Amino acid sequence: MEEIEVELPRAGITLRGRRSGRPGGLPVLCLHGWLDNCASFTPLSERVEGLDLFAFDLPGHGLSDPIPGPTCQYLDYVACVLELARVLGWDRFQLVGHSLGGALSALIAGARPELVERLVLLDAIGPLSADPVLGRDSVTRYLNAYLADEPAPVYRSRSQALKARMQLADILLDTADRLLERDLRQVPGGFSWRSDVRLRYPFTLTFSEEQVRSYLANITAPVLFVGAERTALKEDYYEGRFAAVPRLRRVTLAGGHHLHMENPDPVAEAVRDFLTEVP
Repeated sequence: MEEIEVELPRAGITLRGRRSGRPGGLPVLCLHGWLDNCASFTPLSERVEGLDLFAFDLPGHGLSDPIPGPTCQYLDYVACVLELARVLGWDRFQLVGHSLGGALSALIAGARPELVERLVLLDAIGPLSADPVLGRDSVTRYLNAYLADEPAPVYRSRSQALKARMQLADILLDTADRLLERDLRQVPGGFSWRSDVRLRYPFTLTFSEEQVRSYLANITAPVLFVGAERTALKEDYYEGRFAAVPRLRRVTLAGGHHLHMENPDPVAEAVRDFLTEVP
């Protein structure tokens, strides 16, 4: 995969990532999960042909610059992705999103449906939601963490950092090792994370479930939801979300939440067939 970087003048940051496949085709933009990076899509890129595939580190992840300001929330990321598409000159593109990237992809496709040709959601469908009290409390916890300004942890060795990354999201050794290549840096005393420290603060839950479903209902693109047998989607509201998407098809494949890395062959086949399907 070719290393690429794109400056976003409005956001005031640079995004870095990788590109693979066949230049000139309809671009496929891959958005990774929380505390992951674009390396999570390397197994997929190695198994699809004929697609112009772009995978960027989201702001504050991997090698990309962090979002300026005190917060880094869903709509901050959405704005950066939309600016990225504009800078690259894309009038239409296809989206593949995992976890956080799936939440962002659903918001993008719901807010700007004319931009998205097809949408693939990997064990994700929209952002987390909460009732007003839980939402308020999540904001309080984030602000407390922001003001405390605790530094990122330092690990004595790479193997210690690798173990911590596995435990953070209950992922396999190979999966964690692949992600570390863009997210670990040497510091005095050992190793620490490149990622924005704010990503480890409590996440703010600023959407109600009704708001999330309004975005999902406004998606006009065909949507493929690839769920994991050991899915991370445990909340009761997800069935209502599936029903809200007008043109949704669902498939469940073996693996955990990172199934596109743990079990890439059937995931790549499903994604490739869907994205190259003749209308």
